[in-house]
Amino acid sequence: MQEEQDEQEQKEQEEQKKQQPILLGFNHRFQLIHRKPINMSSSKHRFQVVIRRVEQPFSRHSDEEFNWLLQCLGFFEPIDKGKTAALAFRELVKSTEQGKSLTSTEIAERVNMSRGAVINHLNNLVRSRLVIKDGSKYLARSKSMFRMIKELQDEIDLVFKKMEQTAKELDEEMGLFLED
Repeated sequence: MQEEQDEQEQKEQEEQKKQQPILLGFNHRFQLIHRKPINMSSSKHRFQVVIRRVEQPFSRHSDEEFNWLLQCLGFFEPIDKGKTAALAFRELVKSTEQGKSLTSTEIAERVNMSRGAVINHLNNLVRSRLVIKDGSKYLARSKSMFRMIKELQDEIDLVFKKMEQTAKELDEEMGLFLED
């Protein structure tokens, strides 16, 4: 039994390495200059994702759909009337697509917000794994919104898989009926 668990854990670790995000560095000509894995498994990189069921907008306007995605991911509190989290995140997505990372000051200047407000939004975006911090620079997790959502889904699935395994073991220890 223990050997099977060790084997399973090893497989999960190998799978996590395959899915591990990689930070790409580019020079001013958008040529790849470095590629390093980002350790997302350390305690520093615990994440929190909020999923909300929100009615999708009727219009097919990209701004509304972008905002809807962020709203489903727990952003846009009633206090954020100007949707400033979306403005900051949109700038990061655009710059990441161009192969650039930005500082909080650069983002603040681009979206006409205080640096403190931007840092608050960035911290929330980092915690939810939509944004990656590398030193003083920030970049979107992926160049594609679709890929970003799929990566989040894969991470959440891994967490649930571990929770299911633990729950199953607890049920066995407590002599409870196992449901499939």
